[in-house]
Amino acid sequence: MVIVLTPTIAHVVLSALRDGTPLHTLISGLPEYLSDTFLHLRLGYDGAYQKQLSTVMFDGLWVDVSLLAGGLIVGVVVGLFTGLASATRRGKPADHALTIGSAAGLSIPIYWFGFALLAFFAPQSGSLLQIPILSSYGGYRSWSDSPLLWLRSMWVPWLVLAVPLAAMCFRLTRASLFEVLDADLVRTARAKGVREKLVMRRHALRAALPPVIGLVSASMALMVTNVILVETTFRLPGFFHEANVGQFLGEDQSHIPNNDIVQALILEAAVIITVTMFLADLVLARLDPRARLH
Repeated sequence: MVIVLTPTIAHVVLSALRDGTPLHTLISGLPEYLSDTFLHLRLGYDGAYQKQLSTVMFDGLWVDVSLLAGGLIVGVVVGLFTGLASATRRGKPADHALTIGSAAGLSIPIYWFGFALLAFFAPQSGSLLQIPILSSYGGYRSWSDSPLLWLRSMWVPWLVLAVPLAAMCFRLTRASLFEVLDADLVRTARAKGVREKLVMRRHALRAALPPVIGLVSASMALMVTNVILVETTFRLPGFFHEANVGQFLGEDQSHIPNNDIVQALILEAAVIITVTMFLADLVLARLDPRARLH
C-alpha cells in the first residue's frame, strides 16, 4: 500500500504545484497513472538519457541497493558489537571513548567524512597520503568487470554511510543491554553456569535487539537520503546520482529535473524503504526470543 500511495500522492502534489494541473483533472487521470506506473512501469522518457526512465532506474538500482545494504550491514554490526563492548566495560576508559566517538559520528555530516577521505587519503586526490586500497572519486568498477575492484570502490562508501547508523545502534544497544541484564532469560543462563561473555553475547544481546532493529527500520528514510549524499560524494553511478538529485535539492537551479524523473526517484525510494522495513521486521521475529515465544 505504501509503495503505491506515496508515489501517487507525490504525483498529485507535483503536478498541481509545478504544472498547475487542476485537481479534478489529476483525480480523473489517476487510473491511467496507476496503470502506467505500477502495471506497465511506464515512467516516461527523457531526451537527456535517450532511453526510458525505467531502464535508467534499473541500470543504477544495483549501485543504490548494494550501497544501502553494505552501509546497513556495517552500521548494524559495528553498532551492536561496540555497544556490547561498552556495556561490558561500563565506566571504563573504553566505554568513555566509544561514547565520545558515537557523539562525533552523530554530529558530523557524513559527506564531511567522505570529502575528508577523498581530499587527504584517496588515490590520485589525497594531499597527505594516497592509500591505494581506498575508494576514489569516480573510481567505481562494476561487479562484472572485477569483484575485487568493485569491492575496492564500495568499501569506503559503505563505511561513510554506516557512521551515523553505527553511532545510533551503539547508543541504543548499550542502553538496552543495561535494561535486560536482570531479565529472566539472562538470569537463567547465569544460574546454569554459562560464562559471562556467552551470557552477554547469546542471551543479553538478543534480548536487547528489538529496540535496535526498530531503530534501523525507522531510520530507513534517513539512510536513503544519506545514500544520495554518498553517491554524490564518491560519484557512484546509482540512479539517485545519475538523476542529479542535488539539482532540485538546491545545489544547481540551472536545470530542474522534470516530474517524470522525480516520480521515478520517489518510486524507487518508496520500494527500497518499504522492503527494508519489512525485512527488519522479519529479522526481529526471527532473532528476538520473546517474539518467538508469542
